[in-house]
Amino acid sequence: MADDVQGGPWPELIMRSFFIAGASSAISEKPFYGSWNRLLTTLFPPDTAFEVVPQYFPPTAQGRDSIDFVVLLLIYIGASPVFMVGIKHPNDFVYDSNREEADLQLRRRFRDCANNLRIPILHGVSAFGTKLAFYKYHKATRRLEPRRISPDQDILTDTAPREWWSCDILEEEGANRFRAVVDEVKAMSANLD
Repeated sequence: MADDVQGGPWPELIMRSFFIAGASSAISEKPFYGSWNRLLTTLFPPDTAFEVVPQYFPPTAQGRDSIDFVVLLLIYIGASPVFMVGIKHPNDFVYDSNREEADLQLRRRFRDCANNLRIPILHGVSAFGTKLAFYKYHKATRRLEPRRISPDQDILTDTAPREWWSCDILEEEGANRFRAVVDEVKAMSANLD
């Protein structure tokens, strides 16, 4: 197994965690919670002002299984959110409706966090396993990127296109983009308590 995880963009222990999660996630996204938590606590160590806090939100769609909770890992300094990662099962990525749901859930969390924001930009990531979509909320203008795609009344509209999840955290490009966001978050957070 070690040969499968060596040489990736992250330390072997993190690569191994994501590899095991991918191999064991036939039904649930839960194996990825540990991988993402490990990565985030490595990038935002517990002996710093940053705190990685899991947030659990019950499903909002009627008819959903009651155990299908939305898990968001929020990074705080004090009571101020500075970064967030929403995690979904990788098999759900193929369905337009699941991407739409993931997008809407993350947008709701941005709205919830906006009032407590002490940095100029709040970054977020929607993850289907290791596939990443990057979000960016500008406090001054209250704009959230990517821009929301509204559904058409007559035509089936893909409101959360696959292209938004164009990076993979286990590939060099995705890891570098993720690190750049983390570095920006740390720079913006440097003067917070």
